[in-house]
Amino acid sequence: MRIEQIGDDSEARTQVLALADELDQRRYVERVYEHSDQTLLLGAFEGDACVGFLVLLIQVIGRDAGRPPILRDEAPLREGYVEAFAVHPRYRRRGIGQHLQEHAIELSIARECYQIRSRSPLTSRENYALKLKMGYAIHPSDENDSYFFIKRIEA
Repeated sequence: MRIEQIGDDSEARTQVLALADELDQRRYVERVYEHSDQTLLLGAFEGDACVGFLVLLIQVIGRDAGRPPILRDEAPLREGYVEAFAVHPRYRRRGIGQHLQEHAIELSIARECYQIRSRSPLTSRENYALKLKMGYAIHPSDENDSYFFIKRIEA
């Protein structure tokens, strides 16, 4: 299994989009996130098959909610935000999701993010178990039946 960062015009992107279609998540992969400084797409591959993906936004903390930035040393704190995350059901419970999440953390650290965060609906019990295993804190979301998962990653 390998994790790749996917470019806009690559064959790998076509494979990620096909999986996103199958899992009803294409809208998250194709959306333009205006509040984000950078949008990164990761794909997980077994041989030539795309078996999972993750959309990672690099953003100023609070910008997505219209909040003013929290400054430290006159610079706004940033975060990695996992906007979309999926592993094909046939490939779950093999560590693929954890590898995608770990890669997102590494990318966020490389971009000097303070934390990594995501939001998951109540129905995502496997995702909850993974996030708890990885040391995330939990906070209820006001938006819908979901929870935020937050992990400080700054050294």
